[in-house]
Amino acid sequence: MKDYYLLVGLNSKEVKITKVNQNEKGILEIEIENKNKKVRCPICNKFTSSIHSKLKPIRSVYLDACGTPVDLIIYKKRYHCYNCEKIFTEVMNINTHNGNISNKVKIQIRKDLLNYNLSLKYIAEKNRVSKYIVEQELLEIESGMLKCVINLPRVISFDEFKADTKSGKYAFILNDPIHKKVLDVLPERKKERLIQYFTYCNNRHSVEVVISDMYEPYLLVTQTMFPRAVYVADPFHYTKYIMEALDKIRIRLQKEYSERSRQYKILKNKKNVSLLRKYGNEIDWWVLVKRYKNGHLVDMLPGTILNEILDISNELRTGYVLKEEFLDIINHYKEMDVDEQLTKWISKCILKNIPEFVEAAGTISRWKEYIINSFLDERYSNGYTEGVNNKIKVIKRIAFGYKNFTLFRARILYIFNGKISGVNNIKNYSKMKK
Repeated sequence: MKDYYLLVGLNSKEVKITKVNQNEKGILEIEIENKNKKVRCPICNKFTSSIHSKLKPIRSVYLDACGTPVDLIIYKKRYHCYNCEKIFTEVMNINTHNGNISNKVKIQIRKDLLNYNLSLKYIAEKNRVSKYIVEQELLEIESGMLKCVINLPRVISFDEFKADTKSGKYAFILNDPIHKKVLDVLPERKKERLIQYFTYCNNRHSVEVVISDMYEPYLLVTQTMFPRAVYVADPFHYTKYIMEALDKIRIRLQKEYSERSRQYKILKNKKNVSLLRKYGNEIDWWVLVKRYKNGHLVDMLPGTILNEILDISNELRTGYVLKEEFLDIINHYKEMDVDEQLTKWISKCILKNIPEFVEAAGTISRWKEYIINSFLDERYSNGYTEGVNNKIKVIKRIAFGYKNFTLFRARILYIFNGKISGVNNIKNYSKMKK
């Protein structure tokens, strides 16, 4: 019997193994009972050894031992206290209140919930419990989380991700990009909902920087709720506008050629498209790459490939040059007057009169003030937020989606924060939630 104590990790001083059996399902059944002959009365705190009766055995799911599933068969006794004349059931700190699962399984479920690669269904199967128990464990974690962020950090970031829950298509995520923390997740990104949410934050006027994409409602929320904050347009998003403008030219030209033409194949080639989207300074122009030419795989220099693409159309060549000039400004902002250079670049786009770049230049012009703010500090970006959103996509994909937003929010905050916060005492939040 001593080996079984070590095998399943039971304390031989607290419990006594009375019988071990393996049933037809291959589950190792270990019958245990309390080893203490005297127990403390929960009413008067006095010890008693008077056994009143024995309860029916309780089956409790336990951790696997060396790949073998284990169930504990727990025999509990009821005691009679002569001091206060009360009858009570002994307490064994080995399983949950209802006795269905052991405390060690409960801890293991919480550890598994931190792994974003595991779905709730898989966690349930792995620990031999129902999915409902895993969901209840997650809801218990959620009950200890703050329902609203009371104190915001100096720098915050806004973004959204596709949630597809019953609460809405897009969910809003609030992050601390400097300290890399997920602060909260809301079921929707509507301006009125966000203003209502931030009303309950105590230190709104202490927020100095808000980082987000070029989504106008976020700018309006910032101006309304954080009057002292500087709004920073995320570099990834405004650079994306320029890349998309060049890509739109490529797609427009591609449609003008037949699918069998050489020009169509060059413009359609994914490797060529990635070459257009890269910043010229990041390409090693003297390293040979493989491309198909006249039905044969040949070695070519990136410069030769790029010239073949740009020779198809002067518009594409001009668009590529405008893209490179914009990236030059972004990557060498310390060496120039960014405001002046962006103004010249916008004028040049309008002068070239390429529809895609005229539209992109208009967007850059409208958001120029907030784009310039992104050069105040290299840390002012939504890089952390985009990384979080990518991980959230994995969480959602592995689970085949979450329809219950409460469970989805709890899983996200638990995974990224790694621990539960204190219980929220905001009385007005219940009104806000309605």
